[in-house]
Amino acid sequence: MKFVFPRVIKANRGDIASRWLLLRSVHNMDVGDCAVFGYQKDDFPPEVKSIIPYGKVRNFFPTLEGWQVLKSADAILWSVGLDLQDDSSLLKLIYLYVMFKSYRWLGLKVYVLFQGAGPLETKTGRFFAKKVLQQVELFIARDPKTFALVKEIHPKLHASLGHDAIFFPDIDVDLNNVVSGELEWITELISDTETTIAFNLRQWFHFSSSLLPYMFLRQKYQARSEKEMAKLIDGAVETIKYLRQKYKARILLLSAYQPGIEPWEDDLQWLQLVKNSFDDDPDVVLIEKRMSMAGYYKLLSKLKLVIGMRLHTTLIALRLGIPSINISYTIKGGSILRHLGLEDLVINLEKFLNEPKNLFDKIDYILANEKKVRQEVSIKVNRAVEANGKILADFFETKL
Repeated sequence: MKFVFPRVIKANRGDIASRWLLLRSVHNMDVGDCAVFGYQKDDFPPEVKSIIPYGKVRNFFPTLEGWQVLKSADAILWSVGLDLQDDSSLLKLIYLYVMFKSYRWLGLKVYVLFQGAGPLETKTGRFFAKKVLQQVELFIARDPKTFALVKEIHPKLHASLGHDAIFFPDIDVDLNNVVSGELEWITELISDTETTIAFNLRQWFHFSSSLLPYMFLRQKYQARSEKEMAKLIDGAVETIKYLRQKYKARILLLSAYQPGIEPWEDDLQWLQLVKNSFDDDPDVVLIEKRMSMAGYYKLLSKLKLVIGMRLHTTLIALRLGIPSINISYTIKGGSILRHLGLEDLVINLEKFLNEPKNLFDKIDYILANEKKVRQEVSIKVNRAVEANGKILADFFETKL
Protein backbone atom coordinates (compact mmCIF):
# COMPACT_ATOMS: atom_id res chain seq x y z
CA MET A 1 0.00 0.00 0.00
CA LYS A 2 0.96 3.63 -0.52
CA PHE A 3 0.41 5.90 2.46
CA VAL A 4 0.22 9.70 2.68
CA PHE A 5 0.70 12.00 5.69
CA PRO A 6 -1.20 15.19 4.64
CA ARG A 7 -1.74 16.97 8.00
CA VAL A 8 -0.68 20.65 7.87
CA ILE A 9 1.80 21.65 10.60
CA LYS A 10 3.65 24.97 10.52
CA ALA A 11 5.96 26.26 13.27
CA ASN A 12 4.35 24.30 16.15
CA ARG A 13 7.35 22.60 17.72
CA GLY A 14 5.20 20.20 19.70
CA ASP A 15 3.26 18.87 16.72
CA ILE A 16 6.44 18.80 14.64
CA ALA A 17 8.17 16.74 17.34
CA SER A 18 5.35 14.18 17.57
CA ARG A 19 5.24 13.80 13.79
CA TRP A 20 9.05 13.68 13.73
CA LEU A 21 9.29 10.58 15.92
CA LEU A 22 6.31 8.86 14.31
CA LEU A 23 7.81 9.34 10.84
CA ARG A 24 11.17 8.02 12.02
CA SER A 25 9.51 4.86 13.31
CA VAL A 26 7.54 4.43 10.08
CA HIS A 27 10.78 4.84 8.11
CA ASN A 28 12.63 2.33 10.29
CA MET A 29 9.83 -0.22 9.83
CA ASP A 30 10.45 -0.06 6.07
CA VAL A 31 6.76 -0.28 5.19
CA GLY A 32 7.17 0.98 1.64
CA ASP A 33 5.97 4.18 0.03
CA CYS A 34 5.01 6.86 2.60
CA ALA A 35 4.63 10.37 1.17
CA VAL A 36 4.68 13.37 3.48
CA PHE A 37 3.29 16.89 3.00
CA GLY A 38 5.28 19.59 4.78
CA TYR A 39 6.33 23.21 5.16
CA GLN A 40 10.13 23.02 5.22
CA LYS A 41 12.84 20.37 5.38
CA ASP A 42 13.90 21.40 8.91
CA ASP A 43 10.52 20.18 10.19
CA PHE A 44 11.43 16.55 9.47
CA PRO A 45 14.00 14.03 10.64
CA PRO A 46 16.90 13.44 8.26
CA GLU A 47 15.39 10.11 7.19
CA VAL A 48 12.59 11.93 5.33
CA LYS A 49 14.09 12.84 1.96
CA SER A 50 11.09 13.95 -0.09
CA ILE A 51 8.63 16.58 1.18
CA ILE A 52 5.57 17.65 -0.79
CA PRO A 53 4.67 21.35 -0.39
CA TYR A 54 1.30 22.19 1.14
CA GLY A 55 -1.40 23.51 -1.13
CA LYS A 56 -3.87 26.34 -0.51
CA VAL A 57 -6.54 26.52 2.23
CA ARG A 58 -4.53 24.30 4.56
CA ASN A 59 -3.90 21.78 1.81
CA PHE A 60 -7.56 21.47 0.83
CA PHE A 61 -6.39 22.46 -2.66
CA PRO A 62 -3.09 20.57 -3.06
CA THR A 63 -0.40 21.50 -5.55
CA LEU A 64 -0.23 19.50 -8.79
CA GLU A 65 2.44 17.33 -7.21
CA GLY A 66 0.20 16.88 -4.19
CA TRP A 67 -2.75 15.81 -6.33
CA GLN A 68 -0.59 13.26 -8.12
CA VAL A 69 0.58 11.80 -4.83
CA LEU A 70 -2.95 11.59 -3.43
CA LYS A 71 -4.36 10.02 -6.61
CA SER A 72 -1.70 7.31 -6.58
CA ALA A 73 -2.05 6.52 -2.87
CA ASP A 74 -4.15 3.93 -1.08
CA ALA A 75 -4.57 5.45 2.37
CA ILE A 76 -4.28 8.57 4.48
CA LEU A 77 -2.39 8.44 7.77
CA TRP A 78 -3.74 11.32 9.84
CA SER A 79 -1.87 12.04 13.03
CA VAL A 80 -0.70 14.83 15.33
CA GLY A 81 -2.96 17.75 16.18
CA LEU A 82 -6.37 19.09 15.16
CA ASP A 83 -8.10 17.09 17.86
CA LEU A 84 -11.83 16.47 17.63
CA GLN A 85 -13.05 19.19 19.97
CA ASP A 86 -15.54 22.05 20.03
CA ASP A 87 -14.22 24.26 22.82
CA SER A 88 -12.44 26.70 20.51
CA SER A 89 -13.82 26.38 16.99
CA LEU A 90 -16.53 24.43 15.22
CA LEU A 91 -14.88 25.24 11.89
CA LYS A 92 -12.06 22.86 12.80
CA LEU A 93 -14.52 19.96 12.88
CA ILE A 94 -16.13 21.05 9.63
CA TYR A 95 -12.70 21.29 8.03
CA LEU A 96 -11.81 17.77 9.18
CA TYR A 97 -15.08 16.40 7.85
CA VAL A 98 -14.62 18.02 4.44
CA MET A 99 -10.98 16.88 4.23
CA PHE A 100 -11.73 13.31 5.22
CA LYS A 101 -14.76 13.18 2.92
CA SER A 102 -12.64 14.41 0.01
CA TYR A 103 -10.07 11.69 0.69
CA ARG A 104 -12.83 9.10 0.62
CA TRP A 105 -14.10 10.50 -2.69
CA LEU A 106 -10.59 9.89 -4.04
CA GLY A 107 -10.90 6.27 -2.96
CA LEU A 108 -8.50 6.57 -0.02
CA LYS A 109 -8.93 4.90 3.34
CA VAL A 110 -8.43 7.16 6.35
CA TYR A 111 -6.52 5.90 9.39
CA VAL A 112 -6.25 8.23 12.39
CA LEU A 113 -3.18 7.42 14.47
CA PHE A 114 -2.35 8.44 18.07
CA GLN A 115 -4.88 11.25 18.01
CA GLY A 116 -6.88 13.15 20.63
CA ALA A 117 -10.54 14.08 21.02
CA GLY A 118 -12.55 16.20 23.42
CA PRO A 119 -14.11 18.08 24.86
CA LEU A 120 -17.23 17.79 22.72
CA GLU A 121 -19.99 19.53 24.63
CA THR A 122 -22.27 21.02 21.97
CA LYS A 123 -24.82 19.19 19.82
CA THR A 124 -23.29 20.70 16.71
CA GLY A 125 -19.80 19.67 17.74
CA ARG A 126 -20.84 16.09 18.42
CA PHE A 127 -22.76 15.98 15.13
CA PHE A 128 -19.72 16.95 13.08
CA ALA A 129 -17.39 14.78 15.16
CA LYS A 130 -19.56 11.79 14.28
CA LYS A 131 -19.50 12.80 10.63
CA VAL A 132 -15.70 12.91 10.79
CA LEU A 133 -15.45 9.52 12.49
CA GLN A 134 -17.77 7.95 9.92
CA GLN A 135 -15.06 8.55 7.32
CA VAL A 136 -12.43 6.73 9.39
CA GLU A 137 -11.37 3.07 9.13
CA LEU A 138 -9.38 3.01 12.36
CA PHE A 139 -8.83 5.44 15.24
CA ILE A 140 -5.89 4.92 17.60
CA ALA A 141 -6.55 7.15 20.61
CA ARG A 142 -3.73 8.76 22.55
CA ASP A 143 -5.48 8.65 25.95
CA PRO A 144 -8.39 6.87 27.66
CA LYS A 145 -10.78 9.84 27.60
CA THR A 146 -10.30 10.17 23.86
CA PHE A 147 -10.93 6.45 23.40
CA ALA A 148 -14.10 6.53 25.51
CA LEU A 149 -15.42 9.64 23.75
CA VAL A 150 -14.76 8.28 20.26
CA LYS A 151 -16.52 5.01 21.08
CA GLU A 152 -19.44 6.90 22.63
CA ILE A 153 -19.94 9.03 19.52
CA HIS A 154 -19.37 6.22 16.99
CA PRO A 155 -19.70 2.84 18.77
CA LYS A 156 -19.10 0.79 15.61
CA LEU A 157 -15.76 2.44 14.83
CA HIS A 158 -12.70 0.22 15.05
CA ALA A 159 -10.69 1.99 17.77
CA SER A 160 -7.81 1.14 20.07
CA LEU A 161 -5.80 2.85 22.79
CA GLY A 162 -2.22 4.06 22.45
CA HIS A 163 -0.24 7.09 23.60
CA ASP A 164 0.69 10.42 22.05
CA ALA A 165 2.92 10.15 18.97
CA ILE A 166 5.81 11.79 20.85
CA PHE A 167 6.31 8.39 22.51
CA PHE A 168 8.32 6.65 19.82
CA PRO A 169 11.99 5.61 19.86
CA ASP A 170 15.25 7.28 18.88
CA ILE A 171 14.88 10.90 19.97
CA ASP A 172 18.40 10.49 21.37
CA VAL A 173 19.66 10.25 17.77
CA ASP A 174 18.90 13.95 17.32
CA LEU A 175 20.76 15.00 20.48
CA ASN A 176 23.99 14.05 18.71
CA ASN A 177 23.11 15.94 15.51
CA VAL A 178 23.05 19.54 16.78
CA VAL A 179 25.16 21.85 14.62
CA SER A 180 28.21 23.27 16.35
CA GLY A 181 27.15 26.94 16.56
CA GLU A 182 23.79 26.03 18.02
CA LEU A 183 25.37 23.59 20.48
CA GLU A 184 27.76 26.27 21.71
CA TRP A 185 24.87 28.69 22.25
CA ILE A 186 22.93 26.08 24.26
CA THR A 187 26.01 25.23 26.32
CA GLU A 188 26.51 28.90 27.18
CA LEU A 189 22.84 29.33 28.00
CA ILE A 190 22.56 26.32 30.32
CA SER A 191 25.35 25.63 32.78
CA ASP A 192 25.59 22.14 34.26
CA THR A 193 26.16 23.69 37.67
CA GLU A 194 22.97 25.79 37.63
CA THR A 195 19.32 24.93 38.14
CA THR A 196 17.76 25.92 34.83
CA ILE A 197 14.00 25.71 34.39
CA ALA A 198 11.91 26.41 31.30
CA PHE A 199 8.52 28.11 31.62
CA ASN A 200 5.93 28.18 28.88
CA LEU A 201 2.44 29.66 28.65
CA ARG A 202 -0.03 30.26 25.87
CA GLN A 203 -2.96 32.49 25.19
CA TRP A 204 -5.81 30.76 26.91
CA PHE A 205 -8.88 31.07 24.72
CA HIS A 206 -10.31 27.56 25.05
CA PHE A 207 -13.26 28.63 27.15
CA SER A 208 -16.03 29.52 24.70
CA SER A 209 -16.92 27.71 21.51
CA SER A 210 -17.24 29.81 18.36
CA LEU A 211 -17.86 28.94 14.74
CA LEU A 212 -14.61 30.54 13.59
CA PRO A 213 -11.18 29.85 15.12
CA TYR A 214 -8.90 32.37 16.78
CA MET A 215 -6.90 33.05 13.63
CA PHE A 216 -9.98 34.74 12.08
CA LEU A 217 -11.26 36.52 15.20
CA ARG A 218 -8.10 37.54 17.02
CA GLN A 219 -9.33 40.81 18.50
CA LYS A 220 -12.58 39.24 19.71
CA TYR A 221 -10.81 36.28 21.31
CA GLN A 222 -8.16 38.49 22.91
CA ALA A 223 -10.78 40.81 24.36
CA ARG A 224 -12.71 37.85 25.71
CA SER A 225 -9.63 36.34 27.36
CA GLU A 226 -8.04 39.59 28.59
CA LYS A 227 -9.00 39.22 32.26
CA GLU A 228 -7.96 35.59 32.53
CA MET A 229 -4.70 36.18 30.63
CA ALA A 230 -3.81 38.96 33.08
CA LYS A 231 -4.29 36.49 35.94
CA LEU A 232 -2.21 33.90 34.11
CA ILE A 233 0.68 36.31 33.59
CA ASP A 234 0.51 37.37 37.24
CA GLY A 235 0.65 33.70 38.25
CA ALA A 236 3.64 33.11 36.00
CA VAL A 237 5.46 36.10 37.48
CA GLU A 238 4.74 34.92 41.04
CA THR A 239 6.02 31.43 40.22
CA ILE A 240 9.21 32.72 38.64
CA LYS A 241 9.88 34.99 41.61
CA TYR A 242 9.57 31.94 43.85
CA LEU A 243 11.99 29.95 41.68
CA ARG A 244 14.50 32.78 41.59
CA GLN A 245 14.37 33.45 45.35
CA LYS A 246 14.35 29.88 46.67
CA TYR A 247 16.46 28.06 44.08
CA LYS A 248 18.42 30.86 42.39
CA ALA A 249 17.15 29.16 39.22
CA ARG A 250 17.80 30.51 35.76
CA ILE A 251 14.46 30.74 33.96
CA LEU A 252 14.05 30.28 30.22
CA LEU A 253 10.80 31.71 28.83
CA LEU A 254 10.29 29.30 25.97
CA SER A 255 7.71 29.50 23.18
CA ALA A 256 6.30 26.34 21.60
CA TYR A 257 6.52 28.00 18.16
CA GLN A 258 9.33 28.73 15.78
CA PRO A 259 9.47 32.56 15.65
CA GLY A 260 8.30 34.57 12.67
CA ILE A 261 6.19 31.90 10.95
CA GLU A 262 2.78 32.00 12.67
CA PRO A 263 3.02 35.14 14.86
CA TRP A 264 -0.73 35.16 15.61
CA GLU A 265 -0.30 31.84 17.44
CA ASP A 266 3.18 32.34 18.89
CA ASP A 267 3.57 32.50 22.68
CA LEU A 268 6.30 35.15 22.53
CA GLN A 269 3.99 38.13 23.01
CA TRP A 270 2.75 36.69 26.31
CA LEU A 271 6.18 35.57 27.46
CA GLN A 272 7.40 39.11 26.76
CA LEU A 273 4.83 40.42 29.23
CA VAL A 274 6.24 38.03 31.83
CA LYS A 275 9.79 39.14 31.01
CA ASN A 276 8.78 42.79 31.47
CA SER A 277 8.49 42.08 35.20
CA PHE A 278 12.14 40.96 35.23
CA ASP A 279 13.74 43.56 32.98
CA ASP A 280 16.70 43.95 35.32
CA ASP A 281 17.24 40.23 35.88
CA PRO A 282 19.56 38.64 33.30
CA ASP A 283 18.71 35.16 34.62
CA VAL A 284 15.14 35.38 33.37
CA VAL A 285 15.78 34.87 29.66
CA LEU A 286 13.25 35.24 26.86
CA ILE A 287 14.24 32.77 24.13
CA GLU A 288 13.55 34.47 20.82
CA LYS A 289 16.07 32.56 18.75
CA ARG A 290 15.08 30.20 15.99
CA MET A 291 16.28 26.67 16.75
CA SER A 292 16.52 23.50 14.73
CA MET A 293 14.38 20.71 16.14
CA ALA A 294 17.54 18.86 17.19
CA GLY A 295 18.65 22.03 18.98
CA TYR A 296 15.25 22.37 20.65
CA TYR A 297 15.48 18.79 21.91
CA LYS A 298 19.03 19.40 23.14
CA LEU A 299 18.01 22.51 25.05
CA LEU A 300 15.14 20.72 26.78
CA SER A 301 17.34 17.73 27.59
CA LYS A 302 19.69 19.91 29.68
CA LEU A 303 17.00 21.36 31.97
CA LYS A 304 16.19 20.45 35.57
CA LEU A 305 12.45 21.05 35.14
CA VAL A 306 9.94 22.24 32.56
CA ILE A 307 6.68 23.98 33.47
CA GLY A 308 4.45 24.13 30.44
CA MET A 309 0.95 25.19 29.55
CA ARG A 310 1.45 23.91 26.04
CA LEU A 311 0.87 20.19 26.38
CA HIS A 312 3.66 19.18 24.02
CA THR A 313 6.18 21.35 25.82
CA THR A 314 5.54 18.97 28.72
CA LEU A 315 5.46 15.83 26.59
CA ILE A 316 8.71 16.52 24.72
CA ALA A 317 10.47 17.12 28.02
CA LEU A 318 9.08 13.88 29.45
CA ARG A 319 10.12 11.99 26.30
CA LEU A 320 13.64 13.25 26.99
CA GLY A 321 13.43 12.09 30.61
CA ILE A 322 13.07 15.59 32.05
CA PRO A 323 10.46 16.14 34.80
CA SER A 324 7.76 18.47 33.55
CA ILE A 325 4.61 19.92 35.07
CA ASN A 326 1.65 20.57 32.79
CA ILE A 327 -0.64 23.49 33.62
CA SER A 328 -3.69 21.85 32.08
CA TYR A 329 -6.38 24.08 30.54
CA THR A 330 -8.45 21.26 29.06
CA ILE A 331 -9.10 17.56 29.57
CA LYS A 332 -6.28 16.25 27.41
CA GLY A 333 -3.37 17.15 29.69
CA GLY A 334 -4.71 15.28 32.69
CA SER A 335 -5.88 12.29 30.67
CA ILE A 336 -2.59 11.82 28.83
CA LEU A 337 -0.43 12.11 31.95
CA ARG A 338 -2.71 9.86 34.00
CA HIS A 339 -2.49 7.32 31.19
CA LEU A 340 1.30 7.49 31.52
CA GLY A 341 1.01 7.05 35.29
CA LEU A 342 2.35 10.57 35.87
CA GLU A 343 -0.78 12.28 37.16
CA ASP A 344 1.20 14.08 39.87
CA LEU A 345 2.79 16.17 37.10
CA VAL A 346 -0.48 17.95 36.27
CA ILE A 347 -2.06 21.01 37.84
CA ASN A 348 -5.43 22.29 36.70
CA LEU A 349 -5.32 25.78 35.21
CA GLU A 350 -8.17 27.05 37.38
CA LYS A 351 -6.37 25.86 40.49
CA PHE A 352 -3.22 27.64 39.35
CA LEU A 353 -5.08 30.85 38.51
CA ASN A 354 -6.88 30.89 41.84
CA GLU A 355 -3.66 30.38 43.79
CA PRO A 356 -0.29 30.07 42.00
CA LYS A 357 1.25 28.71 45.21
CA ASN A 358 -0.63 25.48 44.50
CA LEU A 359 2.14 24.77 42.02
CA PHE A 360 4.98 25.29 44.49
CA ASP A 361 4.62 21.98 46.33
CA LYS A 362 5.00 20.08 43.05
CA ILE A 363 8.09 22.10 42.16
CA ASP A 364 9.63 21.55 45.59
CA TYR A 365 9.02 17.80 45.51
CA ILE A 366 10.55 17.38 42.05
CA LEU A 367 13.66 19.44 42.80
CA ALA A 368 14.16 17.73 46.18
CA ASN A 369 13.76 14.25 44.66
CA GLU A 370 15.21 14.82 41.22
CA LYS A 371 16.87 11.43 40.78
CA LYS A 372 13.80 9.51 41.94
CA VAL A 373 11.42 11.53 39.75
CA ARG A 374 13.65 11.16 36.69
CA GLN A 375 13.78 7.40 37.17
CA GLU A 376 9.99 7.25 37.46
CA VAL A 377 9.56 9.39 34.35
CA SER A 378 11.99 7.24 32.34
CA ILE A 379 10.34 3.96 33.36
CA LYS A 380 6.84 5.13 32.48
CA VAL A 381 7.84 6.89 29.28
CA ASN A 382 9.72 3.79 28.10
CA ARG A 383 6.58 1.72 28.68
CA ALA A 384 4.61 4.13 26.48
CA VAL A 385 7.30 4.01 23.78
CA GLU A 386 7.25 0.22 23.81
CA ALA A 387 3.45 0.12 23.66
CA ASN A 388 3.25 2.58 20.76
CA GLY A 389 5.92 0.70 18.84
CA LYS A 390 3.95 -2.54 19.10
CA ILE A 391 0.69 -0.82 18.11
CA LEU A 392 2.30 0.74 15.02
CA ALA A 393 3.98 -2.51 13.99
CA ASP A 394 0.69 -4.39 14.35
CA PHE A 395 -1.08 -1.70 12.31
CA PHE A 396 1.28 -2.01 9.34
CA GLU A 397 1.36 -5.79 9.60
CA THR A 398 -2.41 -5.92 9.09
CA LYS A 399 -2.47 -3.29 6.32
CA LEU A 400 0.41 -4.45 4.11
